[in-house]
Amino acid sequence: MADSSHAPRSPEAPPTAKAPSPRAEATPPKSKTASPRSAGSPEAEIPGQTTGTATQQAEIEVDEGIADRDSVTDEQLSISGYTTSVTSSVYDYPTENGRRYHAFRHGTYYGPNDADELDRLDFNASFLTKLTQNQLHHAPLEQGKVHRILDIGTGTGIWAIEIADLFPDAEVIGNDLSPVQSEWVPPNVKFEVDDVESPWVAPKYDFIYCRFMAGAIADWPRLVKNTFKNTHPGGWVEFQDWDLLFKSDDGSITDDNYSMKMIKMFMEGSRKVGREPQPGPLLEPLMREAGFVNIHHKQIKCPLGMWPKDPYLRNLGHMNMIQALDGLEAYNLRLYTGVLGWTVAEAQVLFAHVRNEIRNNAFHAYMVYHVVYGQVPESKK
Repeated sequence: MADSSHAPRSPEAPPTAKAPSPRAEATPPKSKTASPRSAGSPEAEIPGQTTGTATQQAEIEVDEGIADRDSVTDEQLSISGYTTSVTSSVYDYPTENGRRYHAFRHGTYYGPNDADELDRLDFNASFLTKLTQNQLHHAPLEQGKVHRILDIGTGTGIWAIEIADLFPDAEVIGNDLSPVQSEWVPPNVKFEVDDVESPWVAPKYDFIYCRFMAGAIADWPRLVKNTFKNTHPGGWVEFQDWDLLFKSDDGSITDDNYSMKMIKMFMEGSRKVGREPQPGPLLEPLMREAGFVNIHHKQIKCPLGMWPKDPYLRNLGHMNMIQALDGLEAYNLRLYTGVLGWTVAEAQVLFAHVRNEIRNNAFHAYMVYHVVYGQVPESKK
């Protein structure tokens, strides 16, 4: 990995994207509050998904009908075209490079919280639910036994609202660094401005849910142990997170790709500020170490782009590409300029190269999403 203590030379301007491929419609999941699938429902086989921790995953078949030089159009990358009690200080948001950031515990999280990012988070919530077969949870929760639920890093609060509809007798608490959630919520939902890495003082929970906190947590072992300590005996904790490193089965992505350089720089910057960018593979061993039992681990291959032959995977890849490219600046700009020493102009040139590369259907990248859940023993030692 190159030394980033000095600003690197800006790459050359990217070439213009090639002729677009035929439009492929990406369809977001149906309303998950209408008839969400519980963990006990029969689960359809997910192409590219495996269970266990050491199972070889099947390759994702490439759609040979898409020419290697075909690229995705701007229209296909449009999200819009793809159908608490707090103090005033938490609203005093700082801005950098035209983006707005969290005021509470400023600097602990490097992503923005402005309107563009909130739209992306809403879209990302739909994408991740579709990725997991429209299941709001995988842990085997039972009605009548779940009284308190915690949603760690709730973001815009979509998951908290939907799980509250599914468990109307449970109290649902969503916490985040910013009060950006809707005020129109079910009566059993409340949102709190809090840092999950601060000491935990609330009563215990029956279910704790933590999704996509890659690059946001400083001490994953402590977080996992805190979820164990703050869950009632017999209760469940579920983590869902990425291994963000791009992979390919056919060698179409290498270390020479701009996209691979970008993600490795993101990982370097995240680790420099003490935030783990690849928590997914760590979750199962951390849960075992904390004392959880009945641990289940699912690994899901998620394509990046519209190159898969399978329609379901192509749709997932389309959604993943939209949220990834829309979040390219959100995730990286502050790290590149504030930690790695890049100028804004240098970063933007690299991002332009990455956008062109990912939109090209010759780029057969995927990432692995980890779903890990476990139970607190009925009699904790």
